Amino acid sequence: MSELSPEISERIDALFREAVSSHATSGLAYGVVGADGSLLHSGGAGHSQLVAGEPAAGAFVPGKDSISRIASMSKSFIAASILKLRDEGRLRLDDPVSNYLPEVGTLALPSEDSPALTLRLLLTMSAGLVTDNPWGDRQEAMTAQAFREMIAGGLGFMSVPGTAFEYSNASYVMLGQVIGEVAGVGYEDYVRESFLRPLGMNDTDYERTGLDPERIVTGHRLNEREDALRFEPVEFDSPGVYGAMAGLYSTVADVSRWVRFLSSANAATSEHEDAGYAKLLSRASRREMQQGYRLQRTPVTREGQFDRLRAYGMGLVVEEFPLLGGVISHSGGYPGFGSFMCWHRDSGIGVIVLANSKYAPAPKLSYEVLEVLRQEGQLRGSAGLPLAEGTKRGMAAAIAYLRSGDAAVADEWFSDNMDLDVSREERMRRRAVAEERTGVSLDGEWPEPTVLTPFEVRWDFPRVADKPGLRVHLLMDPRVQPLMQSLTLITLSD
Repeated sequence: MSELSPEISERIDALFREAVSSHATSGLAYGVVGADGSLLHSGGAGHSQLVAGEPAAGAFVPGKDSISRIASMSKSFIAASILKLRDEGRLRLDDPVSNYLPEVGTLALPSEDSPALTLRLLLTMSAGLVTDNPWGDRQEAMTAQAFREMIAGGLGFMSVPGTAFEYSNASYVMLGQVIGEVAGVGYEDYVRESFLRPLGMNDTDYERTGLDPERIVTGHRLNEREDALRFEPVEFDSPGVYGAMAGLYSTVADVSRWVRFLSSANAATSEHEDAGYAKLLSRASRREMQQGYRLQRTPVTREGQFDRLRAYGMGLVVEEFPLLGGVISHSGGYPGFGSFMCWHRDSGIGVIVLANSKYAPAPKLSYEVLEVLRQEGQLRGSAGLPLAEGTKRGMAAAIAYLRSGDAAVADEWFSDNMDLDVSREERMRRRAVAEERTGVSLDGEWPEPTVLTPFEVRWDFPRVADKPGLRVHLLMDPRVQPLMQSLTLITLSD
């Protein structure tokens, strides 16, 4: 897929136009990233700067090459840097932070049995430090000396380290300082030379001085109004140690390269991976960033159910949705800016939104775009390792058995648990009941299977009239030359 159809593109564009027309944001740029890292679609809406509710002189409509703050999306670059240093043998994730920042060793921990703060705890938002939004957003210019003095003066804890998720900007500032101690250069230079320049992210940096000023959008705070007059320009802060947690400027086009770099680590897209990526950071380490280590609170539906599972990885958020499936992401909120990047784990397709007003609905819009793509059948892809050869042969045997009930097929392909769990006579009775209820004939043509794992597949048969659907589920056993351990007929009522 090289681009989206005009119909899908228009559905997506309409979402962003409405966000601007409803004054949810002053302006934004967005893009849909393909599995190969190309921009399948991009656009923009609103204005780069508003003054008294009107476009300022020289204002422009943001687009894929306009430059914006990406705020806490920056944390993924710090996490990748720590893992790169780990891969090189220059640190360990379970090292005490005090090995590199002695001031951390003086902190009064919240209980006598609290473990020492480690790099792993900082990476996974598990250190228990007090959540520091929005205070941390105003500390970008803090010097290294002032930061270390702040630590020496003591920090508060929300929970015992290692027991709960607590979002902490200070944790990533510490990690930025660790990078400097280990690499011998500031975290800014390390990120530039390790990732930004090799990936061709030439419009991404911690400082504005080397960026095109004509393409930098202005951030806006929100006052109490609900019309265009609610947007008030915000001055940029100066770079400092807190830039480690949120200081990068970038573009949709550049972030698409970062999304591809990270998403390519997932097995579903590994066959397309550029071998050069592994030279920057191993695929195993990029996958490591995208595992959930600390559960986060998630919204609850009216029915009292969680609408998703969500956990913090390493500089990234890992979510599982009922319909979308696995999504990897990180948001960014900063004085004047709101941003979001995400990608569908299985297909590798992602969405990037960079908005130039605080509290912009960048995450909401991104999920809405993914839902449009899901509805349009664009998020296809199978997670995990390829289908085992034994499973392929077992699939043919399963079809043959359910068509004929041939005892010879069962003798060859049933694991020893199969007849103990359900007798062969009962299996044939269940087949007859399923066919009667659903109107499906298992003697007829079978649909294409859905691969769930290398050893597990299912077939979903088309509905017949208004009758329930039929699903056949096959699970092979764990041996290298697998046999069937489960073959189940499931009637789908809705």
